[in-house]
Amino acid sequence: MVPRKPPARQTWRIVAIAALIAASVVGSAVAVAETATATDAVVEQPRPFGHVIGDVLEQRILLQNAGRDFAPAALPRAERLGVWLERRSAELATSADGHRWLVITYQLVNAPQGLTVVSLPAWEIKSKTGQESLKIAEWPLTVAPLTPRFASGAGGLADLLPDHAPPQVATEPIRRRLWIGLGSCALLLTAWLGWLVWRNRRAAANQPFARALRELRDSVDGSPQSWQILHRAFDATAGHVVRFATLDNLFEKAPQFEALRAQIEQFFIQSAELFFGSAPPQNPLPLQAFCRALRRLEKSRER
Repeated sequence: MVPRKPPARQTWRIVAIAALIAASVVGSAVAVAETATATDAVVEQPRPFGHVIGDVLEQRILLQNAGRDFAPAALPRAERLGVWLERRSAELATSADGHRWLVITYQLVNAPQGLTVVSLPAWEIKSKTGQESLKIAEWPLTVAPLTPRFASGAGGLADLLPDHAPPQVATEPIRRRLWIGLGSCALLLTAWLGWLVWRNRRAAANQPFARALRELRDSVDGSPQSWQILHRAFDATAGHVVRFATLDNLFEKAPQFEALRAQIEQFFIQSAELFFGSAPPQNPLPLQAFCRALRRLEKSRER
């Protein structure tokens, strides 16, 4: 029998299926070709021994792959890595020869009871293109306790050492200087108070209106004697006999009395009425209050 030829439609189906299979094979090959290739990185590791809690370790990765610059897609973040380590930072740096490095710092955050081996973890850096990566291998290192858990023998360490005794401070010189300072202050205050009392006594004895005020306390207010006491005080202040016509000389000699010019002029007018007039003055000045006001102005100019 002569085999029959397949219909044309069936032939086209066979060709289409073969084309799909070929395309699938080619796509798989391309995908395999585009898969990231991992390469062992050039790494400068920290020393593998002699570490204790708190030490900061630095790991440096050369950013090159087969002689070409390697651009990492992202830097690792700071985080706790298990019981012993914490990643603190990741930074890019350029060395003196122009090579770029990724610098990772770790810190030991735990203390073992005895000498222990821990490891910097293995990890991988992806490139920005996603077609290559650098592998960083695990790196073992030893961590020692700060002090043995148990110590024995005459020269051994105790579990807990007593506090240091506080330094002895010589307090006698401090007390001596304190008493000297207090004594000096007391002497200064006493001298100042003594000078103040002496000045007030001298002023009360020598200043005209201070004497007048003391004499007025022993006289009847408004009597001719009290008017004469104030006249003598004005004369002593001006350095000559003061009359109403010569009041300008008084204010020139003692300008502090300008504030009471009206009352002083009234005093001299009423005094003339008292001693030379036909009748006593109407509404005479209260002489003691007037003298106290004059004494306050006199005292304001004392030195």
